[in-house]
Amino acid sequence: MKVWIDALTPKQLIFFDAVSRRLAQSGHEVIATTRDYHDATYVVRRLRLEANVVGKHGGATLRGKLDASLERARELVKFVTASKFDLALSFSSPEAARVAFGLGIPHLAVNDSPHAVAVAKLTLPLSRLLFAPYVIPFSAWRGFGISKEDIRMYKAIDPAAWLKHPERWPEPNEVERQATGAIVVRLEESQASYLLKQRTDAVKTIESLSDAFPHMKLLLLARYGEQEKRYSQLTRANVHVCASPFFGANMVRRAALFVGRGGTMNAEAALLGVPTISNYPGEKTFVDSFLLKSGLMAYADSDRALVRVAMKLLDDKSRTKELKKRTKRLLQEMEDPSDVIAQVIDELND
Repeated sequence: MKVWIDALTPKQLIFFDAVSRRLAQSGHEVIATTRDYHDATYVVRRLRLEANVVGKHGGATLRGKLDASLERARELVKFVTASKFDLALSFSSPEAARVAFGLGIPHLAVNDSPHAVAVAKLTLPLSRLLFAPYVIPFSAWRGFGISKEDIRMYKAIDPAAWLKHPERWPEPNEVERQATGAIVVRLEESQASYLLKQRTDAVKTIESLSDAFPHMKLLLLARYGEQEKRYSQLTRANVHVCASPFFGANMVRRAALFVGRGGTMNAEAALLGVPTISNYPGEKTFVDSFLLKSGLMAYADSDRALVRVAMKLLDDKSRTKELKKRTKRLLQEMEDPSDVIAQVIDELND
């Protein structure tokens, strides 16, 4: 089959790289698209992926998102029509789902974020199948227009798709080596639709960490140029804003402690056995809840709690050693999501 993959973010590009390799081994022809979005084109270059850049991200406003989505859909219609695909696969890309549906191409969705309600509503009703991690219950997808029979769960969380294959990671660069022994903080996806109404500024949080650990480097991983500018104004000697793109696994595995205000890198750090604290500004996600219940990650919902938990984790070296053993075993036991997705596509081709 000729398969179209639409990957909108760095995480999705890395995830679908594993899927593409597996599909190619089965004889499928795979063509990928992405968009002009923070660090996405960098990931394409760094991992030497083949992906056509179509359209761009709409920014932090609902009007901007709508305009960019409509324009991108128009561009994709031309691209997809010319290529004559048999199947479409995306991480719940609204444009891919809509274009595929409109052109009569079956669309398969991957999604680990039912809390991103707008995206789920725009994609799942138009999708033939949904692939999702087993830690998300069927009930979470109720109301999104897809039946239980059309949901395929894999016994893994998404980062397993690339963490199980470190041989595919790029060699660490100087930017990534700077994380060695540091407290690495991943800032939140403040321009995501599900966080637009939240107060997400973390300046006071960073200042609290800086004061509590004056002799440790705090390395902030920004998502947008606006965040880089905002946090670069902090006048703390031990606070550094990473203004260069990076490969996440190379960065977090070197950290002494990881503080995540998002989702994917929380899971990456936790599965790599790095002491991890979720400081996510929204409600706990299903993946975060799994990591917390499994004892692979801690949670802090205030600056005071964050400092207290960070001190405890950094002081407990024996726990860190045991954690790495546990996470190595857990990662080995997880399925490779790319195998599950590719197997279903193979079956559809029979």
